[in-house]
Amino acid sequence: MKKLITILAFALSGLLARAQQYSASALSYSYPAVAAEEVLAVSAVPRYFFSPISLQVLVGTQGFGADVKYGVSPRLSARLGFGIAPVNAERGFRFSSFPVNGELAARFANVHLMADYAPFESNFIRVVGGAAYLIKGSANMLISSEDGYSIGNRALTKDQIGVIDAGVNWRGFAPYAGVSLFKPFPAQRFNVNLDLGTYYLSRPATSFTGTNLLADNEAGAQQFNENMKGYRWMPVIQLNFNIKIQ
Repeated sequence: MKKLITILAFALSGLLARAQQYSASALSYSYPAVAAEEVLAVSAVPRYFFSPISLQVLVGTQGFGADVKYGVSPRLSARLGFGIAPVNAERGFRFSSFPVNGELAARFANVHLMADYAPFESNFIRVVGGAAYLIKGSANMLISSEDGYSIGNRALTKDQIGVIDAGVNWRGFAPYAGVSLFKPFPAQRFNVNLDLGTYYLSRPATSFTGTNLLADNEAGAQQFNENMKGYRWMPVIQLNFNIKIQ
């Protein structure tokens, strides 16, 4: 009997040892890694992105115009459009005690291509970069005496004094940088967003001529050119009215 108990105990200890080995090998088996790879493969499949398109009517410091806007990805969109800014103004002002009248006419027209990128998932703030080509970028001012002028005993009419014609002209490509606020595309049919930025214009060409007593003013022309050469920043504050196309 004692011998039988010894044999059974030995056999039981062997079975326990074999069971422990099996458990260890089962725990170390690599099939869960295959499942993890499958999960990663499934999660790597991109979700379907529907590219929105909208028509954007713009109104701001660069005038008015329109863009077509296309969603490239959830955070990136592109827009192609144009802007036109006709300006006419007349204003009286003074040079020292000499009253003059100024008539300003400005014409700006551009075609532009912009890209909007949202660094945050909310898309509330986007970084905007791009460029415009200025088809026309000119400003012209006519300056004349308002009432004439008296020198000693001699009275001069405004026609005798003459007129100064000062002009500035920008052309070519102008890079743009700025930010855009609020959602880029309408959730339903319509929304509004805001652009804040600036164009960097080419160095302007200038003209400065006069008539009658104001003619042959070479010193004035040089000074005007020097004063205008730094006018290369064109700030943009612009409201965009978006109408959903798809």
